[in-house]
Order: sequence, then C-alpha cells, then structure tokens
Amino acid sequence: MITIRLVDGSKKWSIPRDRGRIRELLNNIGLLSEEYIIIRNSKVVTPEDEAVDGDEIILYPVVSGG
Repeated sequence: MITIRLVDGSKKWSIPRDRGRIRELLNNIGLLSEEYIIIRNSKVVTPEDEAVDGDEIILYPVVSGG
C-alpha cells in the first residue's frame, strides 16, 4: 500500500500497489505532478522516482505569483 496525501490533510489516498513511478500514481488519482513539491518518506523526490509498498508521499502545492 502506498499512501499519498496533501500537506494540509484535506485529501488522502491509499493505493494498493507494490510499486510505481510517482508521476503515474498521481496521474491515476487525477493530479498533475508539476503542481506539487513531492516528499517521499521525509525527502524531496522527483515525479520520475519510484514509490514502493509502505511509502508515504506528501504533496506540497507549488505557489507562484508576483
């Protein structure tokens, strides 16, 4: 099981997979990886990194503006 949640706790997904690229996991739940800073087990990772069973992924929305 791979857990994905938004940093504010407003949404959480439990994905019953043993492994997968983070980009693909996010796409499967309707999220774009480009819109988030991705933390896997307390470390910043890229969307191309792989998540495995037991990982927790926390998503921080990217804020931009001027």
